[in-house]
Amino acid sequence: MRRLSQAGFKKDFVHPAVLPDWWDETCAQQPELLGDIEIRVARFLGVPISAVRNPGAALAPTEYANAQLRRVRDIDRSRLAPAIHSALRIGAAVVRSLRDRATSPQSIPPDPLQWRDHLRPAAGAVVLDTVLSDLWTRGIPVVPIDVLPAPSFQGVACIVEGRPVILMGHRYDEPGRAAFLIAHEAGHLAAGDCSPDQPVVDQTDEVLDDSLIERRADRYATRALVGGDEPPPVEATDFKELARQAAHLERQTAVDASLIIFAWAARTGDYAKASMAVRALYRGIGARRKLRQYVDQYVDLEAANETDRALLRCVWGEPGAR
Repeated sequence: MRRLSQAGFKKDFVHPAVLPDWWDETCAQQPELLGDIEIRVARFLGVPISAVRNPGAALAPTEYANAQLRRVRDIDRSRLAPAIHSALRIGAAVVRSLRDRATSPQSIPPDPLQWRDHLRPAAGAVVLDTVLSDLWTRGIPVVPIDVLPAPSFQGVACIVEGRPVILMGHRYDEPGRAAFLIAHEAGHLAAGDCSPDQPVVDQTDEVLDDSLIERRADRYATRALVGGDEPPPVEATDFKELARQAAHLERQTAVDASLIIFAWAARTGDYAKASMAVRALYRGIGARRKLRQYVDQYVDLEAANETDRALLRCVWGEPGAR
């Protein structure tokens, strides 16, 4: 545990992600269990068991030197490595446990307006549920991860076990905000920004990143969800007025009011006021529950092997819990 902690894997992550579900504090005093734990740690880190058994060897995660770090605060790559490694392991466990794993995934249209045609209902706005339904139907898991080493990330677009996957690390619960973040990661997948050894890691949407890859993913998400290059603009000085204007524009344009509000936040930097406005419209919660509903629908938790069940405990609580 000391060596894992030094590598960035603290006890509050190791306990659910690596240790067996029957583990308690008394188990640490039973030397006969050490062999089983060494095997679990070696599998998680992807290192030889001899390295785990050598007390002088560092238990460091894979560095993922080719990972593309975007929208990153003042954090170096090595500090994010434990979260990236853990998330990709969790994503792989999800893929291995899919109910219909044999079906090959379908690609996301490279044209966001073409994707929007698939997403949009006969009338009304594109919302989180339609985005999730489309991606999971295509065989592209969208995985909310509740337990990760710190510092963490906002979202990852990646290829694991030969399948495109979107991993959500931040615990935003506003459905409109989650829909945009997921569509942004889908934009990375549609553009071919990812490869098996090259995930795209977005740490936070509150950091400006004017690189081509991020502008392209933002444009993809906006066009897919809004139908144009930007949502209808609003100008407001308080959250109530912001909510009122956004609701009015939703009725006029069939663009989700939450998207209008968070586009305003991206322009002004005032995410606190945006969150208050979304809550005033009673749209401030529900994203995490909706994400988990799709995991429950498509992932066969009971059929997962013991190692994968441990990793799956990091996906919003105990496997199978409602």
